[in-house]
Formats: sequence, C-alpha cells, structure tokens
Amino acid sequence: MAETSRYEGREPQSRMTIVVNLEWSLLTLRYVLYVFMATISVVSEDPSLLRVLVVAGSSALVHNIFSHAVFYKRAYHLFTSPINFGFYLLRICLLIAATGGAASPFMPFLLFLIIAYHIYVPNGKNGIGVTFLVCAGYSFSVLINWIILGMNQEYLVPYINIFCIAFCGWLMNMMSRVIFRLDYDAKYQKKALQSSESTLRAMLDHAAHPILVFDEYSTITDINNSACTFLGAPREKLIGKYFQSYIFDDGSLQDSFSELQESGSLEKEALLIPHDRGERNVEMHIHSFLKEQDRFSVALFHDITEQREFETTSRLAKKKLEEANNELQRVVTLRTEFYANVGNRLRSPLSALLGFTDMLLEEHLGELNDEQRNALHSCRRSIMRIFDLIEEAFTPDDTADTPQEVWQPTDSSDENA
Repeated sequence: MAETSRYEGREPQSRMTIVVNLEWSLLTLRYVLYVFMATISVVSEDPSLLRVLVVAGSSALVHNIFSHAVFYKRAYHLFTSPINFGFYLLRICLLIAATGGAASPFMPFLLFLIIAYHIYVPNGKNGIGVTFLVCAGYSFSVLINWIILGMNQEYLVPYINIFCIAFCGWLMNMMSRVIFRLDYDAKYQKKALQSSESTLRAMLDHAAHPILVFDEYSTITDINNSACTFLGAPREKLIGKYFQSYIFDDGSLQDSFSELQESGSLEKEALLIPHDRGERNVEMHIHSFLKEQDRFSVALFHDITEQREFETTSRLAKKKLEEANNELQRVVTLRTEFYANVGNRLRSPLSALLGFTDMLLEEHLGELNDEQRNALHSCRRSIMRIFDLIEEAFTPDDTADTPQEVWQPTDSSDENA
C-alpha cells in the first residue's frame, strides 16, 4: 500500500511537469508570434488583417499576463483549471469570429483544444461537458460573424464542423477512459512488483524507527538495527521468534491481527515488552505485502512512552489543581459565611439603638427640646452610616436586602429631621 501511494504521487507530478513545460513553450511561442504579427502589421495595409492581428494580439497578451502570474506564484495547478481552458477557448473563438466564422481556418484549433484538455486532465470526468462547451463556443463565434458580416449561404459547413468537434470529443473521451483503466491496472501490478528483497533490505537498513518483518504465521523473518536496539536483543536471537510474544495482549490482539489479514494494514497503540528493560508504549503501524506469492507484514514502531508519562503527570496535576480549587472554593464559602455572621451580630445591637432613637424622636417617652432632638438626629445618622459600612464590608453581593431597605426611617422621623 505504501508503494502504491508513492506511485500515485509520482504520476500526477510527472504529468504536471509536462504541463508546465508545455505552457512555457506556448508562452515563448506567443512572444515569437508577437514579433511576426508586428512585422505583418507594419508591412500590410489591409484593415481586415490588422483587425485580426489586434484581436489575436490583445487576447494573447491577456493570456500571457495570466501565465506569467501563474509562473511567478508557482500556482501551476491553475494551468489545469477551467480558467486556463477558458482563455484558450475564448482566444480561438475570437479568432474564428474575426476570420470568417464558419470558413475560418482556425477551426481545427478547437480540435487541438479538446485533445489538449484530455492531455492536461487525463482522468477528467467532464469530457462530454467540455465538448459541448467547445461546440457552443464555435456556434457563438459563427453567429457573431453572421451578425457582423451577414449570413453566409454555406449552411452545411458549420454543421460539419460541429459534428467533427463532437466526434473528436467523444473519441478522446473514450480513449481517456481506456487509458485511465490501463493505468489503473498498471498501478496495481506495480504494487506487486515493489516487494523485491533488495528494496525491502534497503528500507530496513536506512530506517531510523524500529522495523521488523514477519510472515503470515507471525514469525519474525527480518529486522533492522533500530529494532534490535529497541528490543534489546541481537538480530540472530530475534529472527524466528513469535512476533506477538513481544506485545502485551489486552484481549483485543487476535482481533487486531484478524483485521490486518482482511484489510492489509493496521494502526494500533500497544504495549511492547522488550528483553532487557520495562514495558514501552508504542504506536504500531503494520502493512502487508506479497513476496513470491507469500504474504508478509512490515511493522513500524514509534515509542510514545514519554508522551504517555507526560499525559499521566498532566492528568494527576490537573486532578490536584481541581482539588486545590475545590478547597479554595470551600475557604471562600467559609469566609463569606463568617462575614455574614459578623454582619448579623453587629446589626442586632445597632438595630436596638436605632429603634430606641426612633422612639425618642417620636416623643413616645416624653417631649424633647430642640437641642435633644438635634442630638438624637445626629446619633441616628451616625447609626445609619455604621449600617452602610457594615453592608459594604460584611454583606455579599447576592444578599437579599440592604440596611437602608430594612431600617428605612418612618415618615414622622423624616419630618422631624
């Protein structure tokens, strides 16, 4: 499977190299045509020819600007995008409309455009849609030419050209499907040929991670130096051993290897038991391959013991932090309750003083002179300020009432004050 992935990665890259080289050649060719068209425009005085040169030159200039932007940004995927195809189609259609419509000598360029599309996008699924778009562009070009210069009596020529375009698109689409199928079969045949002894040996010797090979009976047949160091035993002692004996079985080991036999690959976190040291947590990646009609598997290990220890330490630290937060919350609750208790105990005597002062001000205990009344009002204001200070210092924000609401003076007291 790994070999197939590498193969699939090389094919689009080589095709993109061909596309980039072809676009660079076409860009250079357009600049050469600029010189040729400039020479003709100086020599010729035919207005119709000059009109064609202006159309061809301006459209090519816009296309060149696009190509330079793609090369500068290295966004080569835009060459296989609908934008680049649209530039080519628009330029050819403008040339056809400017050079006689149905009788234009540039009509074969549309066939080349369809062929180029299937070269650029060999596995594309829009071949029929592209063919229809080219036919529509050609028909529109002929229609524009008829509108400007008058309808041509040769009605059969546009239909023949449209038929040729449609046939070319259908033929290229069928060929593309056949080539894609052949390429698809070749890739899977190539996967079977990638399991030679020299390739496997080179992969094992140059790999930094522990890698070992075992057969369909889980017997170790080959191992690299990193795996020997990791397992703590020489190669001669490890070859021939039972691979699963080095893995801790948590009850799911047989199911995992059954999955390996069915799908050809396995990714699993396991506990490895080396010879000369303690248990090691590893990420295990296993892929199967064929060698002389026998199935073998390559196992690669990535040691994550330190990572798991770090996760365990972090989990314990988080638990302790939560416990500390809970204890802090409990302390805050106790402090709030203490403040509330102190506030209530301070309010009780002050409430009695405030009530007694109100009784005196209302002359329930006898008449008062002006000096006595002023003194009692001063005492009452002092008591109210003390209530405000108690509320500010000892009452939490979510208490029900404030002292002003509980000990609001009566109307008679306010009038006397």
